[in-house]
Amino acid sequence: MAKGKYEHLLKPLNIATIPQMMRDGAGFRNTGNADSIYWLNGKEHLEGLPLNFSWGFYTGLGDWHPGMDPHIHPYPEALLWVGLDPDNVEYLGAKISYCLGEELEVHTFDKPSVVIVPAGMPHCPSITEDVTSPIGYSFMIFSLGAEPTTTWMGAGITDQQMAQRQQPPPEGARGPLMVSSFSDKRIKVSPETLTYGHKYDHLVKPLVPFKTSLEKLTPEERAQFEKVTSGGMKVGPGNADNLVWMYGKDLEGLELNFTWGFYKSPGVWHRGPGDSDGAHVHPTDEVLVFVGTDPSDIDYLGAEISIDMGEEHERYVFDRPTAVICPRGLPHNPVIARYVDRPYAFFLIGLSGEHGTTYVD
Repeated sequence: MAKGKYEHLLKPLNIATIPQMMRDGAGFRNTGNADSIYWLNGKEHLEGLPLNFSWGFYTGLGDWHPGMDPHIHPYPEALLWVGLDPDNVEYLGAKISYCLGEELEVHTFDKPSVVIVPAGMPHCPSITEDVTSPIGYSFMIFSLGAEPTTTWMGAGITDQQMAQRQQPPPEGARGPLMVSSFSDKRIKVSPETLTYGHKYDHLVKPLVPFKTSLEKLTPEERAQFEKVTSGGMKVGPGNADNLVWMYGKDLEGLELNFTWGFYKSPGVWHRGPGDSDGAHVHPTDEVLVFVGTDPSDIDYLGAEISIDMGEEHERYVFDRPTAVICPRGLPHNPVIARYVDRPYAFFLIGLSGEHGTTYVD
């Protein structure tokens, strides 16, 4: 990657890989938790943004944090389960059950979904009931706090688990992977304490894609497409065929909007109005995240991407999973997929409920 004025805004995701020994030591071996995972946070990796996010691959069955849940955070978050079939963005390939609230209200889904968790709300256990995809599925956390912080409330927490959470960070790390504490109030999880009501149904939502071409759009898809392209954006050959885009109004008022989609073709992603090459600015911060779809190698992107940054159109090229931080007011784009050897995925995390865009070229 070329060095330049904006180099500090491009972050290879492998700067925040959670080592296997750390995950095993946390008691997550042979559970439904991640096979491999990145977890970036605003304090250490994202230039101070009030955000931490993860991306990982999952194939295992069972409870993700045995004995430790439920837990709470001091910030709200959105949790996304997605599949890995680039030809079917509506396929998850797994069945998940997830508990919300002190009531331990169980919600079960087998389609790509987002769960919204307000700050301070007990949530989990998260249990992978079944995996039907031969390559598993992926999961993302979008948390609106700079530092991962968790208070564990499970009645099954052991002294060993508590000690593991208080261990110093691994050699070379600048801080703990997560700030953990343990509540005096413990909640027992058992078949007798689980509930099956509908109090929190509004917090579990399907990820519904819309087509980025105008062919065969439903009225709802056309309205969504027109919202995304209202500033004059023209979709290019390198963009996604199907894309999920959710805003704060879809996410119970969170100051968050995000996209999710698969990208299979080389070319420019989009242009702006008139002769604009697509360079634009936003009134709020956002992070652009490019990830691969090969669970056997989380560090493989499968494509080479270029992006221009700043008024200077300083160009950066990368071929590994990468996060690009776009501070409010900083011109960025065009994005060009220079080549694609394997379909890759992309998600945008915008730190506002809306997504305002002003083209500058």
